[in-house]
Amino acid sequence: MVEPVAKIRSYRIEDEKQVRFVIAKAAMEGLASANKKTMLNPLSLSLWVLLTGLLIQFMGWWPKSGDGILAYISLMLPFGSAAVPVILFSDWNNRWYFDDLSQHVLRGPDMVNLQEYYSKSPASGLWILEFAGRLVGIIALDASPFDKINSNQKVHDTAILRHIYVDEQYRPTGIQKDLIDYALQNAFTASNSAVTQVKASSSPLRDYVRKALDETGFKYEGVSENIGLFRWKMSNRVLTKDEWKKKITSDAK
Repeated sequence: MVEPVAKIRSYRIEDEKQVRFVIAKAAMEGLASANKKTMLNPLSLSLWVLLTGLLIQFMGWWPKSGDGILAYISLMLPFGSAAVPVILFSDWNNRWYFDDLSQHVLRGPDMVNLQEYYSKSPASGLWILEFAGRLVGIIALDASPFDKINSNQKVHDTAILRHIYVDEQYRPTGIQKDLIDYALQNAFTASNSAVTQVKASSSPLRDYVRKALDETGFKYEGVSENIGLFRWKMSNRVLTKDEWKKKITSDAK
């Protein structure tokens, strides 16, 4: 019996439908994490308990002396019902950012023609992670020259990790780090590559990506924005070619 194997390969045109779906999924996956963190926040839990008590009091459902155990078990209904407005309020406040992010990503310059865009620079690339012939992850590195903020000057030495995603069931293996390592190897060693640094963004709402960036040597640059109901911090990260070389040498020892 042949064991299934994982491999990283270049994007092919027949991957387009799946890749576009995965890119959109990656843009929205932080929403579930944001809602979960919101519901587990002590403030939200306190509000949930308060609403439960108010509902039971209003409906006159408090058990009386002599009531059996079923009277107490029946309190699970108002307890569950009181969670609904908290969940809806959480999702309503967190969703707008991820809806905007999804639209921004799907209208990005690379989404017009993925294959053509990631062929512009030898250091650029869009790679597929396959396991047993099935797409389970992607990574995209954009080394195309881009405009500096508030300037028309083109930057040729900086690449950006645009898309990183791995299916949830494969994240415990740490294979997302292998994807990032693969992209970095291409960025810094490709023929005629002028890339001297790679930038990325991280979020506590996509913890597996943040940890993988840390493990590959990306350094914290600062907060780019605060998002969601509890203002979680989006961070900018950077890894220079010199630091990458040092880490490769250190890991080889």
